[in-house]
Amino acid sequence: MPESTALTFTILPDEVRQSSAIGAEVQLPPGMPMLDLDRLTESDREVLQEALFRNQVIVIRGQKGIDPTALPKLAKVFDPNASDIHSAGEKAVRDPKNILSAYKAGRIPRAPQVGIIGSGRFQNYEGLDELEVVHLDHTLFHEKPLTQEELDDGYTRPYRWHMDTPFYERLPGEVTILHSIRIPNVPDQKIKFPDGKEKNIGAGATAFFSGARAFALLTPEEQEFALNTTITYAPQAYEYIRQCKASDDGLTIPTMGKEVPVEKLSEWAWDKVAEHPMVWRSPMNPDRPFLQVHGCCVYKLTTRNPTTGDVTVMDDVEKVRKVVYNMQKKIYAAENIYAHRWQEGDVVIFHNRGVMHSITGQLAKYKEEEDRKRMLWQCTMTSTTPPMSFRGYEGVDDTGYVRV
Repeated sequence: MPESTALTFTILPDEVRQSSAIGAEVQLPPGMPMLDLDRLTESDREVLQEALFRNQVIVIRGQKGIDPTALPKLAKVFDPNASDIHSAGEKAVRDPKNILSAYKAGRIPRAPQVGIIGSGRFQNYEGLDELEVVHLDHTLFHEKPLTQEELDDGYTRPYRWHMDTPFYERLPGEVTILHSIRIPNVPDQKIKFPDGKEKNIGAGATAFFSGARAFALLTPEEQEFALNTTITYAPQAYEYIRQCKASDDGLTIPTMGKEVPVEKLSEWAWDKVAEHPMVWRSPMNPDRPFLQVHGCCVYKLTTRNPTTGDVTVMDDVEKVRKVVYNMQKKIYAAENIYAHRWQEGDVVIFHNRGVMHSITGQLAKYKEEEDRKRMLWQCTMTSTTPPMSFRGYEGVDDTGYVRV
C-alpha cells in the first residue's frame, strides 16, 4: 500500500483524554517536518478543521523554528473571517487599570497578531532588545492562597478559567494558537480536586475543559435555562474585576465588594459591552451545544421563554455569579480537565469558542531564574462574526447582541 501523502490526526489516548472530550495530535504530511500552509491541500485543511472542532484542542509536535507570521495564517484556516488584529488590541495591554497588564506580555514586531507570554527576561528576541514576561503567582488570583505546606508539596491550581476575549468592543476569536519556545526545567506539579482526587501535570501546563462536556453535565432544567439565556458581561470587564480574587477552582469570584464601581471605570458605552449566548453552536458540531461562560466576568442574565417570548432579567451580580457557578462547578473534576504537558516546539490550537482554559503552575518558588524561564507565542485574533446561539428560533436571541 502506498504511503499516505495527506495530513492526518489521531485522538489522544483514553488515559490522557479521560472524560474531557478533548485532545488530538496532528501528523503533517510526509516530507513536511515544518507546517507549510502553502503546501496543504484543501483536503488537508478540512482534516485540520475536523480535528479541532471535534476534539477542541489539537497539537502539532516538533515545530521549533516555525515563522511567527505563519500563526495568523493558520488561524484563518479555522476562521476565514478573523481580523488581522490580536483580540486584546493592536498593542499589548499596558494600562495598569486592566489586570491583563500584569503579565507584561510582548508582541512580535513582524507579526503583531502574535503575543509573547511566559516567565523571565529575554534579550534581543524577535526584534525586541529586552523583554520581561511574568508568570503570575496564584496569590494574585485566589481569595485563599495555597499554604506553604501545599506549595512545598508541589500543588498548583488553575488561576482563572477564561476564553480569550476582552468582553468589550471586540468579539472572541474562533481559535487561539500557542507555540512553545521554552518550558520550565522544574518538577511536575499537581492539582487537588473537591472530591479528593489529584491530577499530576507538567509545570506551567495549560489546562482546558470542554463547553460541550460542561453542558452535558447540567440537569435538564439547567440545560433549558442555559439555552434560553443571554449573558451581559461587565463593562470593561477586566478593569471591573481587577481587584477581585477567585475561588480555589478559578471558576468564579466568591465574594462581593472589591469590584471597581461602574462609574469609576474607564470610559465605556453599552453598545460595546459584550453580550453573548450562554450556549454556543460549534461550526462542525451543529447538534452539540457548548456552555461558554466566563464566570468571573458575568454581570447580567437575560432569559427568554421560547413559547411566550416573556423576558426575565437577573441583574444582581452576586446572584448571577452564584447561578452560573452552580452550573459550571460540575465540570471541575480530574477526569474532565485536559492539562497540556508542553514540549518545546509544540503548536497547540484550541477552539476558543468551545473550551475554557487557564494557566497553572507555581514557578516563582524556584530560585534559579534559568530553570523557571518559560516562553510561549500566543495568536488570538478577534473575529468579525458573533458567536452563534445554539437556539435560533423566534423568541430566543440568535446572536447574543441585544440590549435589554
